[in-house]
Amino acid sequence: MATAGRGPRGAAAIHAAVLDLLDTDGYAGLTIEGVARRSGVNKTTLYRWWPSKPALVAATFRHAIARDLPVPDTGTLRGDLVTLVRAKAAFLGAGPGRLAADVLAHTGADPELARLADELLGQHCAHVTEITARAGDRGELSGPVDDLLLADLLLGPVWLRAVVTHRPFPAADADALVDTLLAGLPTAPASRPSPPRAGHTR
Repeated sequence: MATAGRGPRGAAAIHAAVLDLLDTDGYAGLTIEGVARRSGVNKTTLYRWWPSKPALVAATFRHAIARDLPVPDTGTLRGDLVTLVRAKAAFLGAGPGRLAADVLAHTGADPELARLADELLGQHCAHVTEITARAGDRGELSGPVDDLLLADLLLGPVWLRAVVTHRPFPAADADALVDTLLAGLPTAPASRPSPPRAGHTR
């Protein structure tokens, strides 16, 4: 099975073919044979690296996330969290992220996709943990943070709009979400967002 950072020759074409076919045929209509035809890579090569359709789809989404969702490092806790929420909203709203959300609707019937969902959520929590660890090193946090709970609170509204209500998640909402959560974190005074001055609008 393929591991992170490795893949067959033509991996980029394979991942692009998976995304194209998910977009046109959905997860149910995707086949490894179809990916082989679309990518021009031999079917036996695909099976050598990914023994099942879920494994191939999972590898494609891991590749897309690593490429499109690097952990932000803006120099501040607020900046990192706002950038993370905005990036997650953009990712889930279009392209590979939208397709990933569609595929994860099948997790109840497929244990491998359920493991993928757990992995993606774990990756999201790892991003938050890295951000809060850096904030602690900078002296922005005055106490411990429950990273798992914070990760859930950050992703929950984004996921709800992307998957359930299909409403956009504009940048202003990302800012408001982070500012609301920061008010409940043990942040040092300097890292708390300053309220707008009277008569001042953003």
